[in-house]
Amino acid sequence: MTLTRGARATGAVLCAVLAALAAAWIVRDLRTADGLSALWWFWAGDGRTLLSARQLTTTLHDPLLLLGCAVAGLAALRSRAAAGALVAAAVVTFAVRLPGLWLLSAHWMDLRATGELRGRALVSVFTSLAVAVGLIITVVAGRRPADAPLRATAYGASSQGQAAYGASSQEPPHGAGPAPGAPHPSRGALLTVFVLLTAAAAVRAAWELYWTAQLPASSYAGRFTGRANLLLPLLGTPPGWLNTAVVAISLTAAGGALLRASFARPLGLAAAGLLTASGVSGIALATRLDLLGHFGALPTVDRLAVGSWVGELAAGAVTFALLARGSAFAEPTAVEDLRPGPQDRGREPGRPADAGPGPPPPSSPPPGW
Repeated sequence: MTLTRGARATGAVLCAVLAALAAAWIVRDLRTADGLSALWWFWAGDGRTLLSARQLTTTLHDPLLLLGCAVAGLAALRSRAAAGALVAAAVVTFAVRLPGLWLLSAHWMDLRATGELRGRALVSVFTSLAVAVGLIITVVAGRRPADAPLRATAYGASSQGQAAYGASSQEPPHGAGPAPGAPHPSRGALLTVFVLLTAAAAVRAAWELYWTAQLPASSYAGRFTGRANLLLPLLGTPPGWLNTAVVAISLTAAGGALLRASFARPLGLAAAGLLTASGVSGIALATRLDLLGHFGALPTVDRLAVGSWVGELAAGAVTFALLARGSAFAEPTAVEDLRPGPQDRGREPGRPADAGPGPPPPSSPPPGW
């Protein structure tokens, strides 16, 4: 399956809207924070910065969402994995923005921001979720079979009702054949991705089980619904919710890699981005607090936390390197770029709308993974 040209353009526009919303909040915090360094440590989770910067609203997932949506928008226009890229952008948006629906309505948020700022954040959350739904609808409505007939202009069919290329010959005209596909990740690379993402998901799940045993039920529920003592930013995501989302995304991408599914690359890149961001912020915070220099003297739980951050960074970076290899933004083939729209359904390429049916078109080669 591939996407029509109109669906690609629509998906790119929707991704641009998501990126613009994230960029607007980042710019707002850059103007409010005491420099870029202070904003970075706020994103990394430094408790001292969290307590002294109550008017900051974003998290490290906002620049990640900005970058991811920008890449997905480019992929929508240029990549054979356009559908998967748009779905991955929608999934990450849901994971990061959905908790805002109830967090921004919580009474304890009155202590974090003014009513006007909360109202703007709520509008932004609703808009982001609506755009994410629009991305899913665009992918569903814009999908076309890879062997759909080509438009009449695809290979210069004559206006006298002649069949498109392939009716009398199985070879396309010189220079008009499908472009070669982007290099596929090897079987070994996909197996490595499966192992890394599964291991990272298992570590995240293990931490949730740990907190389930350590916290009373009422406090543990706050890891999903939010609570006052979590010091969440205005656009923050509760840690339990985030852990569950990352586990689900990672396991889905890992299964897709094992089965060589078409969505494995974009969803795997999304999971790699989430893991890498978590690892980078965790290691940065451990360095700031000098945990690495006194690693041997740390309690067991703290050592496991530092080890988890290192593992997440390694898993995310290696997964990203394996899945991003090759021409990830290869131009769509002539077959994909000239996919017929609804107005061409039932019409043979090269024939006017009122002409009778012509010879059946040949099946075009399937797009690359």
